[in-house]
Amino acid sequence: MKKNTLQLGYSTNVHPGEDMKAVYRSLKDYTLPIRKRVFGTEPCGLELRLGIGSAKQLSSRKARLEFRDFLQDSGLVLFSVNAYPLSDFHARRVKETVYQPSWTQPQRASWTARIARIVDEVAPEGIKVSISTLGGCFRGHGHGPAVFRKLATHYLKALEAFLEINDGGGRQMVLAVEPEPETTFETAADMISFFEDYLLPAAFTRWKKRGPKSRIEADLRSVFTVNIDTCHLSVLFEDQVSNLRQLQKAGLELGKIHVTNAVALKNPFRSPTAFRDLRNMNEPRYFHQFCGCDEDGQAVWRGTDLDQLPAKLKRGTHPDISEIRSHFHVPLYLKKYRHLHTTRDDTERALIEVIKQRSCSHLVFETYTWPILAGGKKRKQKLINGITREYRWLLETVEKLSAR
Repeated sequence: MKKNTLQLGYSTNVHPGEDMKAVYRSLKDYTLPIRKRVFGTEPCGLELRLGIGSAKQLSSRKARLEFRDFLQDSGLVLFSVNAYPLSDFHARRVKETVYQPSWTQPQRASWTARIARIVDEVAPEGIKVSISTLGGCFRGHGHGPAVFRKLATHYLKALEAFLEINDGGGRQMVLAVEPEPETTFETAADMISFFEDYLLPAAFTRWKKRGPKSRIEADLRSVFTVNIDTCHLSVLFEDQVSNLRQLQKAGLELGKIHVTNAVALKNPFRSPTAFRDLRNMNEPRYFHQFCGCDEDGQAVWRGTDLDQLPAKLKRGTHPDISEIRSHFHVPLYLKKYRHLHTTRDDTERALIEVIKQRSCSHLVFETYTWPILAGGKKRKQKLINGITREYRWLLETVEKLSAR
């Protein structure tokens, strides 16, 4: 890969981690057994979920150094952080609270900057670190020029901490902004438009003391990057390769790829059992946005959660759709889930493009729904077994694609 060795890992947002006690426990109970199964005694990459609660407890240098030593002794190489959910991601009900605080609020900028400074001291020296984050805000809370200007102001405020870290010569650290259905940025085109029309002009004004416009633009591009979650693009029937190439053409770096798999229902009017499976995946914790497309592949029907689907589909009453996809992460190795298909082929197309172009060095799989999927008895063992299997699938797939 360009500039950096390829780093792979899974996101620990699948485990509780609202304070450091929970973080240590999840790493010991889950991540270390998985590392041993997949890598033996060799170290492995880690994407750590850090929110406000755990960040507060890492405010002292002693706590940071203790955590750094634990990771080093455990063979866990911290190369990426998931700072998208800042509040309790394992609460009984998460839904729209996952977007709070949004980038319209100064708290999102201040906590992201604080997490960046923590990670700079905890991560191994000389390693590039990506910190993924919410793409703006939930569209239901506001969308338009006034919101975009607020977003630009707060992104730049946080990015100043990233530039300070990078200017200090210790490491390269990037913010990786994550497009998602129903948020400010859903596609590559949304990211590019915001960068060119709002963020860059705001940087020219706010950062004018840094030097000429060419220097300011280079600085901004060095820290403001994109985290493509393959499931998110698939749900919207967006072409993975086209989106990746749009970003590349616009000069926006890929800070990270979240390698994820969504559920898909083909021919929904002819598949009542499969439609019932999809409708029954509605659950009380997370949003599972859905999108239906017509025969031309154009999105014609959307909703923020699965409870907005009717109990039964009826021709003439509901849109004439050929496929429905939902933002419900399922294991990477699955091509089918119950009576549903998955978007694994889409995910593989994205991987092929990234590996061929050597455009991203951070690959992370993020099936945070495992606690829901596993359920019932022996849930801990099911999680360990399932994540191990996903790890092996990703490693084998990357190796196969790299050999082409």
